Amino acid sequence: MEYYNKCKSNPKVSETMIEEVIRIGCATIIFSIAAVMDWKTREINPHIWLPLLLTGISLGVFRSLNGLTVYQIISLVVSVIVVCIIAVLTFLPKLMGGADFLAIASFTALYPYTLPSTTFSYQMHTPNFNIIAYLLNFAMILPPILTVLLIYTLIMLLFLIHNILHNLKYVDFLKNLAIPLHRKIYFILFHRIVNIGTIFKKRFYYPIFIPGYVERSGFDIYEDDLEWRKKLQGMPWEVTIVASWGIPMVTFFSISTLIYIA
Repeated sequence: MEYYNKCKSNPKVSETMIEEVIRIGCATIIFSIAAVMDWKTREINPHIWLPLLLTGISLGVFRSLNGLTVYQIISLVVSVIVVCIIAVLTFLPKLMGGADFLAIASFTALYPYTLPSTTFSYQMHTPNFNIIAYLLNFAMILPPILTVLLIYTLIMLLFLIHNILHNLKYVDFLKNLAIPLHRKIYFILFHRIVNIGTIFKKRFYYPIFIPGYVERSGFDIYEDDLEWRKKLQGMPWEVTIVASWGIPMVTFFSISTLIYIA
């Protein structure tokens, strides 16, 4: 109630609240749609990100005209650096897809820096501005994109652990393979041991190692998984192989975003 009264008496606080509602509303709708699209098809229409980009740029210009704090300027610079690094990883070695980059860029456009209501909350509610309050405010320099990427990393770590536990059930299969130990460890950590039937029953599985037939370290992110059904037609479904699952990066990033704004 106290915060509501402050909003009524302080137009700037009220403006910030409206900004937050707009950002949260746009992010919730667009990232929810993108998450479902990526999970089902691994393809996302680039135009879906336009509302976020336009909204983010508009709000950013509006906020800039009203003045940015030192914290926000530093946060903005860090955000730009992060996006540039991800752009390099996307377009040079192609470690990420274009949709992944657009998702990150769109979120960064919408949340380029920490909002004022968050940045100064510790000053407002702390009688004596002590070292703890200072450290908490200093942490606010970190842009939202870094927080979301941290959440995303934790989600992917849980996925990695789950994948390892699954693969450990196939230790006997790996023991019988005439390949170096480091490759077996690599398969356990970063790929998934399944049978050929999985390729036909589920989408977005790409064969990595089939004794005497396929032997590679990874797959192309633009590869069509349905082509492998044609190539493996006629092979026994019960044959155990090493495959790689096309991880829906945007889906997991969207979940991280929704956790952040919740």
